[in-house]
Amino acid sequence: MNLNAVNRLATLVIGFMDTKKSAVPIVETLPQKPDIPRSPVYSGLERVSPESVGVPSKLIREYLEKILADKTLNMHNIMILRGGKVIYECSFGGQDIPVPKMTFSACKSIVSIAIGMLIDEGKISLSDKAADFFEGRISVIDKMRTDDITISDLLTMRSGIVFNEAEAFVSTNWVKSYFSSSVNADHGETFNYNSLNTYILSAIVYRVTGKHLSQFLNERLFEPLEIFETAWEKCPMGLEKGGWGLYMRPEDMAKIGLLVMNGGVWKGRRIVSEKYLREATTAHVTTPLDAGAFNYGYQIWVGRDTDTFLFNGMLGQNVLGFRKNGILIVSNAGNGEFFQQSNYYGITLSLFGGTFADVLPRNRREEAALARLSGTLRFGGGKNRLVGKNTVYEALERLFSPVYEINDKNAPSFGLMPAILQVLQNNYTKGTKRIKFALDKENALVEITFCEQDETHVFRAGLLKGEKTELSFHGEKFTACAFARYAHDEDMREVLVIRIDFIETPCSRIFKFRFDDGAMICCASEAPGSDFIIKGANNILEEALENKFVSLIAGKIDRDYFKYKFEKVFSPQIYFVCKSSCAEE
Repeated sequence: MNLNAVNRLATLVIGFMDTKKSAVPIVETLPQKPDIPRSPVYSGLERVSPESVGVPSKLIREYLEKILADKTLNMHNIMILRGGKVIYECSFGGQDIPVPKMTFSACKSIVSIAIGMLIDEGKISLSDKAADFFEGRISVIDKMRTDDITISDLLTMRSGIVFNEAEAFVSTNWVKSYFSSSVNADHGETFNYNSLNTYILSAIVYRVTGKHLSQFLNERLFEPLEIFETAWEKCPMGLEKGGWGLYMRPEDMAKIGLLVMNGGVWKGRRIVSEKYLREATTAHVTTPLDAGAFNYGYQIWVGRDTDTFLFNGMLGQNVLGFRKNGILIVSNAGNGEFFQQSNYYGITLSLFGGTFADVLPRNRREEAALARLSGTLRFGGGKNRLVGKNTVYEALERLFSPVYEINDKNAPSFGLMPAILQVLQNNYTKGTKRIKFALDKENALVEITFCEQDETHVFRAGLLKGEKTELSFHGEKFTACAFARYAHDEDMREVLVIRIDFIETPCSRIFKFRFDDGAMICCASEAPGSDFIIKGANNILEEALENKFVSLIAGKIDRDYFKYKFEKVFSPQIYFVCKSSCAEE
C-alpha cells in the first residue's frame, strides 16, 4: 500500500470515528447502487416436495432448528434444491427471497464463467499476461514490473499485487493503480485474496470483447438462463467492479450454481465448456485454514475434504453445491465473517453431505412440522393479532403527539442508514435533526419520519407483520422492511423497538426508543455490528500506525480507544427533547 493511500485511508477511518462530525468521502462518487430493472418476464425453477426427490422434510426441519439455535448466525434466506428443483425456501425477519440481493464476492464465480467462455472461444488463454491487455493504458515501466502476472494468477488469487479493496475506496483509476502497485516477492505462488484481481478480469472482458461485463453476460449467460433482474455497480471509470457489486435474486444465483453442477449445459444448450468448469472447480491453491473448509479454484471455492464447490460472498452470501448427491443450497445472511468462518458451513456440510434416496414416501406429519416452523421465521412470528391492542394504541398515541428534536453533540454522525452500509456504499449521513411518529390504527402500522440535515426519510413499521418501504439515500434506493413492537424496559420505561431490514443487503438497523419524562433516548444498533467492520478497519489502521511517515493523528490512536470510538458509531445513544406537534419543520 503506497504512502498516499495509507494517509487517505487513515483520514477516512478517523473521520468516520468522529461522531461530532459528518463523515466525508475521500473520493466523491455518484450513487453506486444501480436501479434494478423489474422484468415482467420471469422463469422460475420447478417447486416439488422434499420427499419427491429423496430428501426428508425432517432433515430440513432439523437443519433450521440447528441454525436458529446458533445465536452467532444471522440468516436471511435459504433455498434448497435437488436435481435442479426447489424443495424448500424460506426468509427470516423482514427478508424477501425473490428480491435481488447484494452478492459481494459470490459474483467472482460468475466472472470466472465469463473468462471461461472467452477461453473456450480461443480469444484468451490462461497463460496470457494481464498487462498485455492494457497497452497504452499503463506505463511501460509498470508493464515491465507486472509482466509476469497471468490470467491464471488472477483467477487463483496469486498475482501478488498489493493494491486492494481498501485502496480502491480512495482511488479513481483502478487499472492504473493496480499495475502501478508493488508486487509481493511470492507472486505466482502464494494465495493472497484480492477483489481487484477480479476487477482486472472484468476489465479484460471489456478489452477483448468491446462490451462491458454486464452486456457480455446478459447476452451469453443471463438471457439463456432467463435471468433478467440484475445490476452491477461500477468503478469510478465506468467498468463493472467484477469482484463485488452484483445484485441478483437467490433463485437466479441457484440457476448459475446448477449450470456449474451440470457441467456447463442449461436445458440442452452448451453455455461454457465442461473442461473449463472442471478446472475451475478443482483446487489450484491450498488456502489458509482461517479461510474455512474450502481451497481455491478459478474464483470458485472447492471443498478441502468434501466434493463440493462454493460461490462465497462476505457476511454469508453462498451458493454451495454437493456434486455427489445433486443438492444445491443458496443462502444469504448478515453474519460477521469475511470468508467461511461461521458455523453455517459445518452445520450444512454435516447434514447434506451424505447419500440420499431417489424418492421417499410422503410424510404429512413432518411436512406440517416444517411448515409450522417456517411460519415463525418472519417478522411477527405468524401472529395475527396484537395483544392488548387498545392499551398499546392509547400509549402510542400519547407518545407520538410531540415531535422529538435531537439534542445531542453526536447528531452529525447519526442517521437512518446502517453505518456499515454507509462505508460499503461510500454514502454517509449528514446527521439527524428530528424524528416524528404517527399511528395508523386501521392497518396496525407505525409511521416514522426521520428528518436528516439534507433528506427526510419516511417509512412504516408493522405491529403485526413487516411493512416494506423504498428509501433513497442521496440517490441510492433501498427496499426496507420494518417491524415495530411496544414494550417496557427493566425500569418500566416505555419502549418502542423498530427493526429495519434493508432486504437487498445483509444489513439491519435496530432502534430502541425509550420515552421518559417528556424526553426520548434512542439506543441504536445494527447487524452486522461493529466487530466485523473493526476487523477490516483495524487492518487499515495497523498499517498506518506502523508507518512512521503517516500523520501524527493516526499515531495517537491506541487499540482500546479505536474500538471505543467505533462502538459509539455503531451503537450510539442519542438524546431527544419534546417539541409541540406543530413545531416548525
